[in-house]
Amino acid sequence: MHIQELRKHFKKIYPKCSAIEIENLVSAIMSNKYWKVHSNRKDTLYAVALTQARIPFKDGFKAESTAPKTVIVSPKASRFCRRGRILIVKDRGEDFISDTIIEWPVFLRLIQQDQDLTYKFFIENPYPPAFLNSQIFKKILLN
Repeated sequence: MHIQELRKHFKKIYPKCSAIEIENLVSAIMSNKYWKVHSNRKDTLYAVALTQARIPFKDGFKAESTAPKTVIVSPKASRFCRRGRILIVKDRGEDFISDTIIEWPVFLRLIQQDQDLTYKFFIENPYPPAFLNSQIFKKILLN
């Protein structure tokens, strides 16, 4: 897709996002951007999904992303994987594994939260949520 098509596509998917937020997502896709989940830890990243996770691979499904290595999405999270969503990927040495998918608007709010709490909730939690959208995020914040 060209940049203009990506902008239109994501504006349709995320209508509550501002033009700058959509532009940031498109820019992250075009420049293969990824972020650390915790500034002091290198084992976990946020990466933008570029494809759906449909190709069976090892113990999950392979998805293209902006992460520097191959990403394998767990079977429970693979049905939520789409272009423009954020994957929380854990380093396993030769590849990454993702158990959680996050929508872009929620990711923008999540990175403003305490990174220690975020790391504990998504990485150290034995049962992290497979998908995080605005309704689920609100419930988590209330608890």
